[in-house]
Amino acid sequence: MSDKRGAGSAAWHRWQLDEFVAPATAAPGGRSAPPSGHEAVLAARRERVRRDAAEAERRAGFEAGRSAGFEQGLAEGRAQGLARGLAEGRAEAEAELERRCRETLEPLRTLACAFGEALGELDHMVADELAELALATGRQLAFDALRTRPQQVLEIVRLLLHSDPAPAGQPRLWLNPQDCRLVERHLGSELQAAGWTLQPDDALQRGDCRLVSPGGELDATWATRWKAVKAQLRRRRPVEGDSEHDGHD
Repeated sequence: MSDKRGAGSAAWHRWQLDEFVAPATAAPGGRSAPPSGHEAVLAARRERVRRDAAEAERRAGFEAGRSAGFEQGLAEGRAQGLARGLAEGRAEAEAELERRCRETLEPLRTLACAFGEALGELDHMVADELAELALATGRQLAFDALRTRPQQVLEIVRLLLHSDPAPAGQPRLWLNPQDCRLVERHLGSELQAAGWTLQPDDALQRGDCRLVSPGGELDATWATRWKAVKAQLRRRRPVEGDSEHDGHD
């Protein structure tokens, strides 16, 4: 009984796949015999599996490279788009801020211009009023001085008498009757030597005089003299338009 088990144990072992493949017989001359049909099929299958694996690996590498390139390009595109968007947004914000500042400051600029013009007009008005006040005050002071010192008319007559050139012909000097008597008393001889004639005129005020000669007439009344003073004052203070015109010329 034990002998039979031993014989069976010696005969049994794990089988291998290549046990069913017939060993290659050596060809004459020591070379291997050509593979059988089964071996050729297996070799072709192994080659096809190898090629498929290589192709799959190549495709996987291509897809991985394309995906990496796509992700890199997408990231770069996003960065460029973000930078461009930030620049455009900043430019638009600055333009909008400038526009709003102009809209906000425009009324203030108009108001400032109007305020400056109003101040300029006020300066002219105040200056003109002060000038008129000064003239009125000066005229009143002159009248007061003339009443307290009527001899001032003598100075005016002397200026006319010694003016250069002297009036031609035989001039007539028209004066207020009171001034006429005063001038006759103090300057009668000089006027007579120069050929002048005194003529009283009730229409003239104290201090007024009017010289008439063949060469023309000289009005030396207070009203005319004050007009000359005002004209001289205006020439010294030209109006704004005249000053700008003079500056352009």
